[in-house]
Amino acid sequence: MNPDCPADVPSLETKPVPSMSDTSCSAEQVPPDANPETMAEACPVPAEKPNICDGVVVRLTAEYVFMDLGDQGQGAIPLIEFAGQPLPAEGEKISVLIDKQDPDTGLFVLSKRQAEEMNFWDSVKLGDELEGVVTGMNKGGLDIDIGGARVFMPASHVDVKRVHDISVLIGEHVRGVVTQVDRATRDLLLSRRKYLQKEQKRQRTEMIESLVIGETRSGTVSNITEFGAFVDIGGIDGLVHVTDMSWGHVKDPKELLQLGQTVDVKLLKINRQTGKLSLGIKQLQPDPWEGVEQKYAEGAKLSARIDRMTDFGAFLELEPGIDALLPLSEMSWSKHVNHPSQIVKIGDTIEVVVLKVDPAKKRISVGLRQMTENPWSTVAENFPINSMHKGKVAKLAEFGAFVELVPGLEGLIHISELSEKRVRAVGDVVQEGQEVEVRIVRVDMESQRIGLSMRPAPAPRSAADGRNKPQKKRPLRGGLSSHFSW
Repeated sequence: MNPDCPADVPSLETKPVPSMSDTSCSAEQVPPDANPETMAEACPVPAEKPNICDGVVVRLTAEYVFMDLGDQGQGAIPLIEFAGQPLPAEGEKISVLIDKQDPDTGLFVLSKRQAEEMNFWDSVKLGDELEGVVTGMNKGGLDIDIGGARVFMPASHVDVKRVHDISVLIGEHVRGVVTQVDRATRDLLLSRRKYLQKEQKRQRTEMIESLVIGETRSGTVSNITEFGAFVDIGGIDGLVHVTDMSWGHVKDPKELLQLGQTVDVKLLKINRQTGKLSLGIKQLQPDPWEGVEQKYAEGAKLSARIDRMTDFGAFLELEPGIDALLPLSEMSWSKHVNHPSQIVKIGDTIEVVVLKVDPAKKRISVGLRQMTENPWSTVAENFPINSMHKGKVAKLAEFGAFVELVPGLEGLIHISELSEKRVRAVGDVVQEGQEVEVRIVRVDMESQRIGLSMRPAPAPRSAADGRNKPQKKRPLRGGLSSHFSW
């Protein structure tokens, strides 16, 4: 701006236009009937640098806005330069560039657009946020008018996401960040993408600062993964972990949520440094574990469905959100169970007995074998030593054969007790499913084991035999200690 421009501008009726000593054009007072057509042949005003000055609007016509430039004189701005903008009012101050002088009227041809453009290029710098109007497009991006200056926005910088048709922005006001500027060639690149990213970051920061742990927010499911779902709660995504979706076991998050679905979530955790949020859905529902001791008292019998299996047992769903564990050891009184599938299968509904309830750890253990009488409670009475019984071979092992005496009760015939003769292999004497007659040789109530034999009972010893020196016992084959000392 020219420092010689006065702050107070006198009226045109009393202020004469000073003569221009450096031009051949005369200067006179602005005539009321000044003809704009003659201003096209105006003489240029020579200057080492463009003359920019503030002027005051004194009159508007159909084609020009007449200005008082104070000591500089008077001039007119073509009305077309205000296209798309509100027209100025009389008395309004406007910054203009003195371009030419009309030789007939002495009026200066003024340009508001050029003044704005020059001021723009003098002040613009990297990182500035600018707003302009999209005036057109080409193959590479958008042309934007910012106060008379033409700048370019590459198509890749129009939005944070790819826009297939950038022409929809033509005529729209857009804001962007200056990423490149060359004053010599007057080239400038503007990025709306960086501006939007900056705005998103600012809004995210403000959003995080406004969040309160424990409050409920409504959001939209923006992404679903194997470990959970991300929910947008107003410009910021939070994670609902699969364990926080439901009180029950969730195998796949897609079973409960869909992309674009609106859900209510509870804010569980906030990391204000990283901006990460932990959200929960199940926390908005009553906790099924409250009062669980009363619903599932120890010793109570109930029916439940096998939901899933592990190497250490099977899980039964008592109700949504409450599972109970049936351990391998509680599946059978006598059978050695290596995997739940030997006894039950997924989808089975079985009756069990509640063994233990731990509300603090949210654990319930149940038993299946307790649904039948423990056969060991009557073993001492029903299976005395040396008594004979019939049974069925249930399983063969390298060291002997397991025989089912009654349902749920098995005993072991060691390989050395299969015959009086030496036995090389268990299968040489018995086969699975074969019915055999056995003799009870040992009962261990503590470890719940029964020793059996197919050999004849030893003859009763006489008193004289009792005085004989006992023979030294030899270890039995199969890795067991002698005479079933387990």
